[in-house]
Amino acid sequence: MIKIDVTLDKNGMITGYKVSGHAESAKTGEYDLICNSVSVLTQAPIIGLERHLKRKPFYRVDEVDGILEVALNSAPDELSQALLMTMYYGVEELAQEFPQYVRIKEHRR
Repeated sequence: MIKIDVTLDKNGMITGYKVSGHAESAKTGEYDLICNSVSVLTQAPIIGLERHLKRKPFYRVDEVDGILEVALNSAPDELSQALLMTMYYGVEELAQEFPQYVRIKEHRR
């Protein structure tokens, strides 16, 4: 199962997220569409933050264990939230469609 832990500040703005696990929705050796979808959705905000907004978020990737950690290095604002909420809405749709493979949990700080 893929677990997505989303960290929100006191105002409900996303400040980071951690993705871990594997969907294992396909047979060994076959293409796993759910894993791929989560990967694309959760990596896209990093690209947008770096290339479009010229920001440097912290991120760490561990391909062996299937972990992606992302954290903003500055206070969240409307532009960063547009990227991060788009990611959230995308993975939320996957979690609703495939609850046996994807789970989202919010953490407020």
